[in-house]
Parts: sequence; C-alpha cells; structure tokens
Amino acid sequence: MGTPLIFLSIDVATIVCAALLGARVLASRPRLPSAQLITLIAFCMVCGVVLGHQEYGYWMPPAFRIDVGGWAGALNLARNLTPGLFMLLCFVLFTDRRRFPRSLLVLLALQLGLEEPGRSMISPAWRYARLVTQVAPTLLQTLFAACALYWTVVDWRIDLIESRRRTRLLTLVVIGLLTIVSGLLTRVLIDPNSPANYLVHVALTAADLAVMVFVLFQLTDSDVGRYLAFEPGVARPPRATAETDLGPALARLTRLLEAEQVCQREGLSLKGLADLVGLPEYRLRKLIHERLGYRNFNALLHDYRIREACRQLGDPALRRTPILTIALSVGYASVNTFSRGFREINGVTPSAWRAAQLASGETPDVAPESE
Repeated sequence: MGTPLIFLSIDVATIVCAALLGARVLASRPRLPSAQLITLIAFCMVCGVVLGHQEYGYWMPPAFRIDVGGWAGALNLARNLTPGLFMLLCFVLFTDRRRFPRSLLVLLALQLGLEEPGRSMISPAWRYARLVTQVAPTLLQTLFAACALYWTVVDWRIDLIESRRRTRLLTLVVIGLLTIVSGLLTRVLIDPNSPANYLVHVALTAADLAVMVFVLFQLTDSDVGRYLAFEPGVARPPRATAETDLGPALARLTRLLEAEQVCQREGLSLKGLADLVGLPEYRLRKLIHERLGYRNFNALLHDYRIREACRQLGDPALRRTPILTIALSVGYASVNTFSRGFREINGVTPSAWRAAQLASGETPDVAPESE
C-alpha cells in the first residue's frame, strides 16, 4: 500500500471514528451538555479532515483531492472552533461553577471573527495579514487550551469521583495533541505551504484517531454517563450517624465531621482527614462520594463550615461577633473566601443572612438549601 493511500486511510478512519463517537455519546445522553459538546467537537474534526484535502491537495494524488467550493469558510470556522469547544467541555466536566466567564466568550467570538470573515476579507498581501489571520487566532486558541488545562488539573487532588479523575488524565493528552501542538505547529511554527506541514497534519490526525479509538473502546461496555455525567452532590446530604449500620470507617468519619467538627481545622486536607479516619486516600474519596454525596473535598469542607457559620450568625448571643471572627473560627483563612463560599451555598452574603435570621428571631441549626 502506497504512502498516499495510507494517509487517505487515516483520514477516512478518523472521519468514521469521529462520527461513531459523536453518535454514541449523543444517543446515550442527548440532553447532557458535555455530550452535546463532544458531538460538536467530533463534527469539527470531520470538517478539518475534509478541508485538509483541499488545503494540502498539492501534496496529494489528484484522485484524493477534494474541492469544497464555497464551503471552505464554514469548514475552516468549524475546524478552528475546536479549541474553544474543548475549553467549554473542560469547564462543564471539571468545575462546579455555574457560569462560564464572559470574558472568554468574548475572546472566543473574537477568535472566530478573525478566522472568518477576517481571513477572507483581509488581503494576503497586507503586511500584517498573517499576524492577524494566523498568529493572533492561534494565540487565542492557546489561551483557551491553557484555560482547559487549568480546569483539568486545579481540582484533581480533591476530586472524589474516580471515573472523573481518569477522564482528567485523558483530557491532558487531548489538550496537548488537539489544541496546543496542532495550532502552534501547523499555523505558526511550520510554513503552511511546506511538505513538513502536511506531514505534521497527517501525524496529528493519526494521533486524534488513536485517541478516539481508545475512547470508543472504553465506551463499548460502559455507561457514557460514567465519564460525562458527574451528578452534583446534594447541597445538604442527609447526615449519617455513628449509630447507623454503615461500617466502622463511616462511623469514624461521621464522628470526626459531626462531633469533633474536624472541618473547622484550617488547612485540613484530604490526606489529613484520611489519616484521621485511618483509610487510604482513594478509599476515603470513594466513601465520601458514595455515602455522603459530595463530588470534591472542598464541597465537603464548605458545607460543614458554612453550616456551623450559619448557626453562629443566627445566634442572638453572637450578634456583635465580627463576621471575620466567625469565618476564622470555622476554618477559613480569609473573610473573602468565606463570603464567596457562603454566597455559593446560601445565595446571600453572611451579613444579609445574619440580619434576616436575627430579624425573624430564628436560630437555625443548619443553613437552608441553596437555590
């Protein structure tokens, strides 16, 4: 089999695998945002492969070339949307934040505008044409990859969901191959009109194919939701008690959380709590996630700390105690971190919560459900 035919086989296999992956994920969880994003990414990869047969047609046998005609702009836009979509996917999968940063949406819109219609409107003869239509969009794509990388690794240590921890590892590979290396090599570092650029394009397509084959293999006998649908832990999971027949490890954990209020220790880590419970970290992660319903360790800390803070803020005897003092007493290192965590759970500031509770004369034992 000749080299051109091998390259064509890689492209065809990539298109088939991308279509299968998108269909598999979307059919399994059609309403899941992460599934929708993966399907869009798979579609954009197909667009990139098809467009490559026109852009790199000089290096291909005539029979393998494709003339996309007026669809070139749309295909190019879809291909260069991939890093932005991947950034959104990492945000959805690995963060518990509800709102995506608006500034990044603005930058994504700018990047797409430079791609199309910027690429077709700016004359290649202009002195800064390559800077505006190639270098600037690539740098923005690299920024999106950096954001995806940050969201992938920042909470890795405290992630309590084992399947999501494995998904993070695969994501690091994809970030490196699909976004950073692909954009910098093919658009900036290597002359787009050189045969080396075409060879790099083929190599990256083969790498994409290998990743998709691996993912499809993983999904063969698995529920897609295991890797994409990480249901949030309940805001206030039912309190387990040491008396319930749930095992000695859970009893020890419950005693530490409820009676000894270990979460109020500043700087408490997952490893530190595991040592106190007498379990390896991986077993404690599983215990907290499966029995108490939390997705990450910080959520557990915030929940128990804010719960105690609500009790103190609603106590008339502590009405003159500064909020900073209460924040420090429940384990926070600063009042800003405390206020941010308090608003995320209760929807109001600590001072507003205190005023409402003291005005009503109630002294709640725990904070109410966040809306």
